[in-house]
Order: sequence, then structure tokens, then C-alpha cells
Amino acid sequence: MSNLFWQSDNRKVLTLSGAKGDTRRYRSFHLLEQLQFIGAPCVTSHISNRKLLEELDRSAIVIFHRVSFDKYVERLFEMIRSRGILAIADVDDLIFDPSAFEWIDSPDFQDPFRSALYKEDMRRNRMVLERCNAAIVSTEFLGRQVRLLGLPVWTHRNAFSLEMLEISENVFLKRQINKEKIVIGYASGTPTHDRDFAIVKPALKYILHNYPQSELHIYGPVDAGRDWGVVENKIKIHKLVPWRELPKFLVQFNINIAPLVMDNSFGKSKSEIKYVEASLVRVPTIASSTEAYEFAIQSGVNGFLANNEQEWVEFLSQLVEQEETRQSMGLKAYEDVMNRYHPIRRAKELLETLNQIHQQYKGVSFLPNTPERQAELCSLSNHVSRRGFYIDPIIEQKPTLFQRGLYSIRYRGILTLVIQCYIFIRRLLAPWFPFRKNR
Repeated sequence: MSNLFWQSDNRKVLTLSGAKGDTRRYRSFHLLEQLQFIGAPCVTSHISNRKLLEELDRSAIVIFHRVSFDKYVERLFEMIRSRGILAIADVDDLIFDPSAFEWIDSPDFQDPFRSALYKEDMRRNRMVLERCNAAIVSTEFLGRQVRLLGLPVWTHRNAFSLEMLEISENVFLKRQINKEKIVIGYASGTPTHDRDFAIVKPALKYILHNYPQSELHIYGPVDAGRDWGVVENKIKIHKLVPWRELPKFLVQFNINIAPLVMDNSFGKSKSEIKYVEASLVRVPTIASSTEAYEFAIQSGVNGFLANNEQEWVEFLSQLVEQEETRQSMGLKAYEDVMNRYHPIRRAKELLETLNQIHQQYKGVSFLPNTPERQAELCSLSNHVSRRGFYIDPIIEQKPTLFQRGLYSIRYRGILTLVIQCYIFIRRLLAPWFPFRKNR
């Protein structure tokens, strides 16, 4: 179990992703860690892997994450059907419904080429989803959307990894407390949250104006705007940081915020990872009252749920004023995620889910859930070699841009590659030639 990408008998689980970045990490790499915990032979791969057919030939279950349909994927499904392999779709966002495109708030969608390609990818994502036997989803909201396609669905929520836990524990122990200021923090991994941030902006203006000790720190590609007035000097804008470095910045927050537009389908589909990541360093979160955050947060106990501007002001004021509440709420949030979001907990749930899916389609469980296996999982909670489950950073960096481009030209055609190259260059130029604001 010490080798993260080891291979075994023909009952292997293959987690296959078409994405890179945090979404792949949470839904493929973290899943791989959980599979290893339950003793399942497993391997992970990106769709561009040229040896993928060999991996597939040794698999009993394939889990597709953000894979778009093309000639190569069609060949994979032909092989899956001929060999009786179980195909499961992993859905962590509403990227399979082209009708939901209007809800996405991304500045580069002002570009017609970018918009057209994204809509095409959404249609292709749906084609993969429709060819799978079942789906696992990160939120109940997504589960309801997938069921509309007639597919059986199981919810498998996100979890932190052991590496995330160790990094967070280390930075928490080394944290330096500055009692002269209160930092309200917002961290975004993608440039799709400007509208989300806008709903909390009036409350933040009020807090920054009325509490001299307050500051706002923003990480990632969020446009905070220029209309802050006299409190503008209390706002610190930081670039996106790698996930392994994020905890050392989160631990500097006194309050973490997770606003989401409530009447937006994409917002409703988001999971509660911002709460989880902040909780690992004992920082309390105020979040919009979406279904996912309602699952995670018991308002007033391990965080706050805000429905409107008045509640954002009320909860922010309370946490700014009350140090004891911040500390107790942050500790309760930490205890909660250690109990409900630990990878061992998720591994137990994954074992049950895979057995239920396999039983439904194959008539037998995938891995017997014996008392011995349960006892081993319980013992792992207290005695686990963390280093054995860490992700190799080299694997995270693959595929390269060249490898992705080669895959596109082979299976999507030269025109798609040209558009992808144009989009890449256009994004690089965005700081000097911004996208228009109005859609």
C-alpha cells in the first residue's frame, strides 16, 4: 500500500479523470486514497494516458471524472461493454447540463469561442454520463439533477486527505496570533465567483468601516471591484496559491467566508470544501445557506449560515467582537470535520457504495464488508502511515500542455486544438486586455 499507483489483480478500480487541479485532486486522488484504505486494488489515470487501454483491460470498475466524450472515449466504452466492466460517473459540478450555462459566472465566457467550446464540452460530458451504469455525486443537489437522466445515484461527499491534514496540523501549531487585527478571509480557486463575492460585499464594507481592527484578505482570481471607498486600504489582494501552501494562509484568518448566490444552480451544486479546509486550521466559517453548507454547518455551533445581508452583518459583527466565540466555533468545526470528513470515514462509505452498485449490476459485492475489514479500518483511524498515501506532485502536474494538445488533435481535431490554444493565450493576455464585464 506504500506505492500510490500500484497495480494488482483483475478486480482493480480505475479512477479516470479528464481534468487537472483541485477538482481532480478531490475526486480522483482522494478517492484513490480511500480505495487503498479499504484494500481495493486501484490505479488512477488521466484520459490522455496512452497506456489507458492496458489499464482498462485489468479493471473491474472504471470511475469517470470530468471526461468529455470523443472518439477515444467511445472506444473505451466499447471495451467496457465487451468486458462487462462497471462504469461509474463521478459528478462534482453541474457541467453536464448545457441549459445551466447561463448560471456560470466566468469572465472569459465573454469570448464567443470560449463559450462555444465550453457548451460543447458540457454536451460531451453528458454523453459520458448517459453511458455509465451509475453515478456518485458530491452533493445531494447534484444527485437530483443526475437522477433526471434516469441514472441511479449515490452521494459520496468530498473529504480531506491525510496530507492536507498533516499540513494543516503543522501550520496550526506554528501559527502566530495577532490580537490587534481581525482578518476576514476569502479564498477562491477559480475566476467564477465574482457574483458570489458581490452578495457579501455590502456587509464587508460595513464591517471594515465600523471595526478599525478588521481587514479583508482575498486569495485567488476574484474581482473585488474598486468601489470600497475609505476602507480600500484595509483590503489585501493575493494571487492564487498552491493547495499545499493554502493552509498557512488560511490559519491567518480569524473568520472564513463562503458566499454563494442562492438562486443559482451552479452555486447550489457546490460542495462545502471551503468549510472543510478552514476547519482543519480551526477557523470558523460563515457560509451562504445552500444545501451543502446546511449539511456541514449547524448555525451558531460550528459556523454560521447567512441568508441575507442583515445576517451577514450580524454574524460577521459577532465573530469580530467575540474572540471566545471564534475560538470555540473554530474548535467545534475542527472536531466536526475530523469526525465526518476524515478519509477513513469516507473509505467506509465508499466500500458500502461500491458494494451496493456492484451488487445491483453484478449480483455480488465488490469487496466483502467483513468484520475483519471493518476492524482494520477502525485501527487505521489511530495507526496509519500517512506518508504512504501522499500524492506525488509529479503526477499532479501531468498531463503537460503538450500531452493535452496531442490528445486534442488526435481525438477532437485540429480546429478544437486551435480554439484551445487561442483560449489559453487569451487568458494570459487578460490582465492587460480584460474581458468585458457585461454578458
